[in-house]
Amino acid sequence: MSGMAAERQLPTLAELTWDQAAGRACVWCKHLLDQGAVSAGVIRERDGAHVLDTEVWAGPCCTGGT
Repeated sequence: MSGMAAERQLPTLAELTWDQAAGRACVWCKHLLDQGAVSAGVIRERDGAHVLDTEVWAGPCCTGGT
């Protein structure tokens, strides 16, 4: 995980679009990911006994990449 990605606060699962939750779009700017994406972390949530943990991704647009 890049340093910049580690410093930013992740949104809640309810704040994500479908593309962001599915790993198809950047967690912060919502641009569709093509290449150069890095894991931004895992949003940890539960609904009763159901674990809703979701790994989210950031594109080079928000991690300082090219």
